[in-house]
Amino acid sequence: MEEHAPRFNLSIVSSDVEVGGARLSAEYALSDEEIAIAHWWVLINCEEVKYWKELHLSFPEVDGDLEYHNMTFANYFRTWMDMIKSDDNPNWSHELLLLAMQPQRARVYPTCTVNGVKFVSEERDNRRRTQNSGVMAKGHGLDYYGVLHSVVELVYAEGMKVHLFKCRWFDTGAQSMKMDQYGNLSVNTATSAYEDDPFVFATSVKQVFYLDDLVKGDAWKIANIVHPRNIYRAATLGVTIPGPKADAYQEPNAVGIHDVATVRENNVKHGRVLRIRDEDSTFIDVDPNEETNDDSDDELRHRLPDINFDTEEDSSDDSDYEP
Repeated sequence: MEEHAPRFNLSIVSSDVEVGGARLSAEYALSDEEIAIAHWWVLINCEEVKYWKELHLSFPEVDGDLEYHNMTFANYFRTWMDMIKSDDNPNWSHELLLLAMQPQRARVYPTCTVNGVKFVSEERDNRRRTQNSGVMAKGHGLDYYGVLHSVVELVYAEGMKVHLFKCRWFDTGAQSMKMDQYGNLSVNTATSAYEDDPFVFATSVKQVFYLDDLVKGDAWKIANIVHPRNIYRAATLGVTIPGPKADAYQEPNAVGIHDVATVRENNVKHGRVLRIRDEDSTFIDVDPNEETNDDSDDELRHRLPDINFDTEEDSSDDSDYEP
């Protein structure tokens, strides 16, 4: 983040997110409907908006009807922010007013670094030797696994930016996710779900490394949560590191995660329907003081294949696109 960049005091605005790579081509640009969905998702998952959500749900015409609430809340919220900005309401802030005004534009990128961990879109990841597109988001009693489709930067008035991941989520049904006797979670990557609910805050995601499941075979992958050690921002320690920026953490690639066309075909074949995720937007941070267990690391090295940490520069020639 630039030294004199404005700071916004909302939990959904993070200085630990850095987008990268040339902006993606027009085929990745969000439609007006997708921008509206992304903005709605930001509103209902912003902690500072919680008071206004509960107030709206208590209205007699809403009466707890979530469908009606979802359809009308954004307009109510903007009207409220405009009306009470001079009333000294403790639940009003200038940042909430900016948020209520909706995004001025939406940019899409292929890569993003969050707290020193690099994420890469699925399409670009497929052309590299390293694997950085696997993601996991925690929900209420359920974890959601998938791959990163694109990084979305919603730009609000005065340059306030909110960063989302647009993801392709795998099906979380019992037939698509199985745990073996050793605690290894296997995911059928030829499935998909929650296609109407693809967004998640970039700061609330953990990176996942998918290994081939040699027992189940085909599209089944063992999901391993990536726990990079000693990855944190230098600003957290109050020091400045001279010289070029260090490369972000990356994992070597796995093979055989099915593309979108194959996934959609399998969904239709098996009669799967769309669902909406019930997500807990918990922000993820890395504690530089957290102790690590070297014994568990040794055990993991015996279970997993050798990892090649050589990285490869992206040679794609993406044009700079301004949606």
